Amino acid sequence: MKSTGIVRHVDNLDRIVIPKELCRTLDILPKSPLEIFVEDSKIVLKKHELGEGGRSKGSTGVVRHVDGLDRIVIPKEICKVLGIAPKDAMEIFVDDTRLVFGKYEPSCIFCREAKNVTLFKKKLICEKCIKEIANII
Repeated sequence: MKSTGIVRHVDNLDRIVIPKELCRTLDILPKSPLEIFVEDSKIVLKKHELGEGGRSKGSTGVVRHVDGLDRIVIPKEICKVLGIAPKDAMEIFVDDTRLVFGKYEPSCIFCREAKNVTLFKKKLICEKCIKEIANII
C-alpha cells in the first residue's frame, strides 16, 4: 500500500473529500459507484464493477456514489465501529486500484511506531529509532 501523504478530515456529515489527483489516477468520475469495505482498522474504497446484465459482480460491500465535489459519505455505522468522529483526520493510501482510508495517527517516519514519538525538525521520531541513530554516530 502506497502512502499518498494526504490527510483529510471527516466533516460534520461524515464525508471525506477524495483528492482530484487520486480520482483522475484511478479513473473515478462524479457519480462513480464505489464499494466501501472495512479491513482491520481501515476503510477501503473500490470502484464498483457491474457484471453481465448490469448486475453487481459478487459485491459484499456498501456501494456509494462520489458526488460532484469528489466527496463520498462514509456510512455512520462504519464510523462508529472504527471510532471515527467528525473532524477526525483521515490518512489516504492507494493500494493498486483501491483507496484506503485510516484514522490518522502521528507516527515515527522510520518505523511507523505511534508511541513515544518526539518532534525533530518537523518530523516525528520514536525513542527506539533515536537510540539506533545515536548508536550510528
